[in-house]
Amino acid sequence: MRAWMVRAGSDGEREEASITEGLTIAGWPGLGDISHCRSREDLRAELGKAYPRENPRVLSNWLGQLWRFRSVMQPGDIVVLPKKDGSLTLGHLTGDYEYRAEADDGFRHVRTVTWKRTDVDRARSVRGGLRASLGSLLTVSELRRFDAVRRLETLADGGADPGDEETRDDLRLLTEPEELAEKVADAEDDQPVELSVRDFLSIWGEISRPARVVQRIRQDLDAFGLSTVPPFTEVPIEYTIRVIAVGQTPEAGRHERGQETADLELENDDDDESPAVDAVLRYEVIAQSGTEGSDGSDGDDEADEIIVMSQRVTVGRLVPARRVPRSVRLDDPLALAVEIMAEETFDYLAVLDDNGNLRGSIGWREIGATNREQDALVKDATVRKVPSVRTDDPLVECVPLVAEHGLVFVLNPAGSLSGMVTAYDLAHRLEEELSPYILVEEVERRLRRSLLAALLRIKAETGEYGLAGDPNRIRKIRQAEADFQDYVKMLRRADVWAALRWNYRQNNFADRIDQIRLIRNDLLHFHELTDDVRQAKVDEIGVALKMLKQVDPRA
Repeated sequence: MRAWMVRAGSDGEREEASITEGLTIAGWPGLGDISHCRSREDLRAELGKAYPRENPRVLSNWLGQLWRFRSVMQPGDIVVLPKKDGSLTLGHLTGDYEYRAEADDGFRHVRTVTWKRTDVDRARSVRGGLRASLGSLLTVSELRRFDAVRRLETLADGGADPGDEETRDDLRLLTEPEELAEKVADAEDDQPVELSVRDFLSIWGEISRPARVVQRIRQDLDAFGLSTVPPFTEVPIEYTIRVIAVGQTPEAGRHERGQETADLELENDDDDESPAVDAVLRYEVIAQSGTEGSDGSDGDDEADEIIVMSQRVTVGRLVPARRVPRSVRLDDPLALAVEIMAEETFDYLAVLDDNGNLRGSIGWREIGATNREQDALVKDATVRKVPSVRTDDPLVECVPLVAEHGLVFVLNPAGSLSGMVTAYDLAHRLEEELSPYILVEEVERRLRRSLLAALLRIKAETGEYGLAGDPNRIRKIRQAEADFQDYVKMLRRADVWAALRWNYRQNNFADRIDQIRLIRNDLLHFHELTDDVRQAKVDEIGVALKMLKQVDPRA
């Protein structure tokens, strides 16, 4: 059994028909019957014919969604229908793909469903990461993570969301840091308090780690004498952390019981951190406390407060840094290394000595250069010395090492092998981080150019500014001081919209740009989103950019 979310349109236009007729409806007006499509290439051809003016990347995205709907979803699977009022409708798929030619366009691609619940409160009934994954903007998406099938089945049957399997039952429903402190105080040595970072954040009602959230959680942890191993800020959000007490007076026998903390990876003391050494992401949050004046001015500009926040980015935030790589021992047969690398398509393997200590790496180049007998051992090949970094080292210090050596090994504070980071891992993280920034910057650049032209056109055609505050707006746009909130306000003005001469629905387009504003505010935490949600947000930016390019094709 699998779980799927199928949306009912951006305005919920397919909700009523879906629920009353027992259907899940995919949409895609203008696309004909696809029941004859036996392969993805068949479906790609149909999409190309139906939407000849769409970007190939958009068509590929639609192809994936429609193929899931037509061929991958199976009777018995769970279907989630998110509604505009914030609630969820849950049921089970009962039929194969159908094309209903008699239905209205946009309501023709359907599958039958038996709905079991139509009133699940998403905000109150669904916890942590699963709730976040329901934010995907894709029309058809699979809910694979966070034990989604079991949890949604429980909700469909009228039960409460049991939370992630990785977290103990008694920890999933914690809602206050006081309760967490009690669990730590009562924990036995053989049953520590361990939970995923997502479940840990949910205790504070959060799903990501912006600086304000991190600061609040750290204050609460300090107040209760708690810390996390590894630091909850330094690991991927799906990673399991342990919550420990650090504020208690040490007792006799601490060494014998293994309670000493020298080798634990804990939060650095802020007083001892050196900003000159640490890699820090800095960003500004502008608290808009001023309001637009009745004369159209921007209100009290001095009321805007700029808060500069910092977030330390360490090697341990990379998923591969927390995934122990495959390894061989010095005395293992060299043929074993060859088999592992061939079967797993690896380029490198870690090489350990008999005590499990890291000695270096071996790759195809080293193996190929070995004039070896059939019974040759790993130690008979050239074991390449590769630098290592710690999980709590600044990520920026890892970059030149990877550039020089192709990879680095990652050790935890106790000196044990924790993971391996390659040039591909860094490039993937860089692309993941920078792509949405680049797209948002291009959207903003085109908005500035168009809105400036519109304000100047109003002055030229009427002989006066549309509002008293327009000269200041023109100055802010020219000096790149305007922000997305300013753009949305201008897009909602009737005179500006008329001067733009865009053949779009005004409120819909302004709402779209306002959504880009919200996405922009969350860019720092894109890597913490699920793949589907992150890609959906990037696609949303891409659609806005495409619409701007259509009305103004200039580069």
